[in-house]
Amino acid sequence: MTTGPHRALILGSPGRYPFNGHLRLAVHSGGARLHLAAVVAPGCEPPVAHAATVALQAQLADAEGSGRFDLLRSAWELLAGIDPSLLGPARGGDLALLMVAWDDDGLGVAGTGLDALHALGAQVEPLLEGAHPLFGIRGVPANPPGLFTPHEPPAVVVGSPATGALDPLAHPSWPLACGYRAGGAA
Repeated sequence: MTTGPHRALILGSPGRYPFNGHLRLAVHSGGARLHLAAVVAPGCEPPVAHAATVALQAQLADAEGSGRFDLLRSAWELLAGIDPSLLGPARGGDLALLMVAWDDDGLGVAGTGLDALHALGAQVEPLLEGAHPLFGIRGVPANPPGLFTPHEPPAVVVGSPATGALDPLAHPSWPLACGYRAGGAA
């Protein structure tokens, strides 16, 4: 198992509160781990966005499974079961979510409301661009949008939310653009 920095990061938004409505969560279950990063209700006042992130985090923290695929499936099922009224005035329609799950056999990346994925290591490299089920409009999907299994698993995956993310190329530090200040065990 890999330990170290959070493996799923999502870019902040331009403006006064770049990380309003952002959350990161780590779940360990059986022999698998899930790191997720999300943004929900980013255009709301901070107390409203905070309440939405607390509800989302509480719901997804119960994900469980013996492997990465089971853990991702569990997270999607939990997301589908959340009361939309808990996710702010847009009822989760502004959700962008990145999930990175891994076990001893590999790594899987899933999400919704994204328009690009980058691998963050010694340098930043595109991981997935173009047409893919992970990419598209924000919101809680009616059906899980699929899974990406990179051939070379990156240390950290950075998701760019569809519409409204900071320009990663203009920011001097990708981790800071994601609100991530330090590494550590997750």
